[in-house]
Amino acid sequence: MPLGIDFVQILLHLFNVIILFGGLYFILFGPVRKFMEEREEHYRQLDEEKNKALQEAEQLKNDYDKQLQDSSDQILLERQKASREIQELRRQKVTEAQEEARRIIKKAESEGERRREEIVAGAKEEISNLIADAADKLLLEEETDDFYDAFLDEAERSGEHE
Repeated sequence: MPLGIDFVQILLHLFNVIILFGGLYFILFGPVRKFMEEREEHYRQLDEEKNKALQEAEQLKNDYDKQLQDSSDQILLERQKASREIQELRRQKVTEAQEEARRIIKKAESEGERRREEIVAGAKEEISNLIADAADKLLLEEETDDFYDAFLDEAERSGEHE
């Protein structure tokens, strides 16, 4: 053995190292590799679940956006419909109010005409009465003297009979 190197010792050490690495490989590397594969699979599943959840969330967001747009369109249509109904109702009420105003005006005109005719008839009657009274007064003034004389004459004649 040159230089004090024992090749059998080196081979035994080498054999021990191989056995050590082989034992460690079966004892440690297998479970560690299995653990790492399981961990990798777990993270891959989490990533897939995350991507799936993200796609579902994106789909829900798109559905909600579409529903929101449809709702906005529906609200706009309902608002326009309500506006048209209000305008039609306003037009109808204005027409009814105008018709009512015409009816009230016509009634007021006929009432005014009736009152005017009553006033004219009353005035005519009053004028006739005034004329008749005036005529009676004129006749009485002319006939008063005659009536008085006739009364006295009649009284004298009646006095003779007693």
